[in-house]
Amino acid sequence: MQTPFKLASYIELKNKRIGSGYPVFVMAEIGINHNGDINIAKKMIEVAALAGVDSVKFQTFRAEEFMADKTMVYEYECGGEKVQENMFEMFKRLEMPIAWHEELFDYAEEKGLIPLTSVGDTRSLDLVDQLAAPAFKLSSEDLINLPLIEYAAKKGKPLIISTGMADREEVEDVMEILSRHRLNEVVFLHAVSVYPTPECEVNLLRMKSLEKIVNGSVGYSDHTMGIEAALGAVTLGACVIEKHFTLDRNMQGPDHSFSADPEELSALVKSIRKTEKLIGEGEFEPSILEKNLRNKFRRSIVASRNLSAGHVLQRDDMALKRPGMGLKGNIISELCGSKLVCDLMKDDLITRSSLV
Repeated sequence: MQTPFKLASYIELKNKRIGSGYPVFVMAEIGINHNGDINIAKKMIEVAALAGVDSVKFQTFRAEEFMADKTMVYEYECGGEKVQENMFEMFKRLEMPIAWHEELFDYAEEKGLIPLTSVGDTRSLDLVDQLAAPAFKLSSEDLINLPLIEYAAKKGKPLIISTGMADREEVEDVMEILSRHRLNEVVFLHAVSVYPTPECEVNLLRMKSLEKIVNGSVGYSDHTMGIEAALGAVTLGACVIEKHFTLDRNMQGPDHSFSADPEELSALVKSIRKTEKLIGEGEFEPSILEKNLRNKFRRSIVASRNLSAGHVLQRDDMALKRPGMGLKGNIISELCGSKLVCDLMKDDLITRSSLV
């Protein structure tokens, strides 16, 4: 009898564990921002490595495979102006050639990064599988491409799946495929497929709803301007942060304007690592540093006035004052009626040994 299907608590890529309780996995998305120039792609890998990310992510697709209507128009912002372009021609221009893949994957690994790519079809998936990619990334638009997800699941490698535009039923359809193939090494990413995403559309708490639906680790694919949304996602438990980046937001192309530039990418990584420290472990226990400060900052039971041996303590004989190295105030009522065995001066600590 098979046990109920449940996603793994983490996935492992190149000896990096990704999941709740592990360092946030930061993916710098090169995507189509290489502008069809392999030298730009290499420079972006170098920049990403210097910023301290864990991974660079490309996009592997064929415009002919996913576009039937080749007359569609795409509008985007570039250099502060609205640009309209034939969508098919644009994506055709920005395809990542097959010949680049091995060279760029190897270069990324030389720089200490894990190379990943979003695969848009089975041929692309087979290509990166042959390059020993440690996982497959599936973009939001392919969440409903169930044949592709089924094909990916059969490969048995970890999956990272974005959920932009998705509703609960569509995510559950994916979960059914994963369950059928017993593939539990999967991380789902909350995403909003609006570029750039306005603040009012980010809805970071949706990530917590996604976590309940998949009963597993979740992350966030960020399409906002700035780094605040990504940091907010980290505080809510995102184990993966994916962020588009560019060498220059004024470069020509559809994704540059909302992408992080090199300075912002570096700031993002530093801020995520700082945020992880701020979040801590979550247990309601004082730290060792705090415990060491109890003697200084807490109060102990002391004599509120000079008291003679043999005196029977009453409530007004006692006060609570620093330092906190004596008896705690939670037993002050219990001491009422106890007899002193020695004289006490005002502000002397009342100890067990001074009482009968």
